[in-house]
Amino acid sequence: MPYRLKCLELKNLSRAPSPLKSINFRHTTPGSGLALVTNHKPQSTSELFDPTYPGAHLPLGKRRSLAPRWIHPTLSLFALPKAYLTKPDVPYPEPYKSRPYPESLRRPEQRSVDMSMQFVSFKSHVVLKPVVRTKIKRRLREVVKLIVTRGAAVEESRTGQKVVVLREEDVGADKWIVPDWTYIARPTTELFRMPFAELLDLMRKTLESLHRRIPKVESILRRHRRSDATSLVRSTADSDII
Repeated sequence: MPYRLKCLELKNLSRAPSPLKSINFRHTTPGSGLALVTNHKPQSTSELFDPTYPGAHLPLGKRRSLAPRWIHPTLSLFALPKAYLTKPDVPYPEPYKSRPYPESLRRPEQRSVDMSMQFVSFKSHVVLKPVVRTKIKRRLREVVKLIVTRGAAVEESRTGQKVVVLREEDVGADKWIVPDWTYIARPTTELFRMPFAELLDLMRKTLESLHRRIPKVESILRRHRRSDATSLVRSTADSDII
C-alpha cells in the first residue's frame, strides 16, 4: 500500500526499501545530441559515436523522425540511442571520460544507475538567468530520481489535493530508463514555477511513454524496414503531443 506525504516533506523521506539509492548523471553522455533535435547543422554517418549501430546508415532526418518524444507546452523530451550522438572532436580526458559503452548489465543489488540526460534551449524557450536554468535542471533530475528509486507517483486525495505517493512496485531502473539511450530535454521557464507534484506527474507520464515506445523503435532499426519506421513515426507523433 503506497503511503502519502506532502511535497514539502520530501526531505524527510524514510529510508528506501530498495538497494537502488541514486542516479548518476555525470559523464554518461559520450557526445552531443544537438544535431538530432535541432536544425543546428547536418550530421554525417562518419560523425556518429557508434556508426555500427542499426539504422546508422539512415539520413539524419529519418533518424531524427524515429526518435520517440513527448511534447508538452512546458517540456519536450526526446529519446535517442547514444550511438547517434555526434562524437566529440577530441576524446574526453580523465576525469571527464565517459562511462563505458555499451553500459554494463544492471544488477539487482546495485545502489546507483547511470542515466544520460542532456538539456537544450531554443530561442522561443530560452531561460535568461543561469540560476533559473540550473534550478530547472536540478528539479527535473530530482523528480526522475524519485520516480526511479522510490516509485514516486501523484494521486488525488479525498479533499481534491494532489499528493505524492511512493510505490515500491514501481521502483527500478529497468522500468523507466533504457540502457545506452540518451534523453534530451527542452524545458521552459514554466517548470520553474510548476508545483512539485504537477512536475513529478508530468515527468512520470513522459518516462512511461518513452519507455513503452523505445523497444518498438529498436526492433524496427534492427529489421531495417523503413516502411515500418515511417508508420511508427506517424503513430507516435499523434500520441506524443499533448
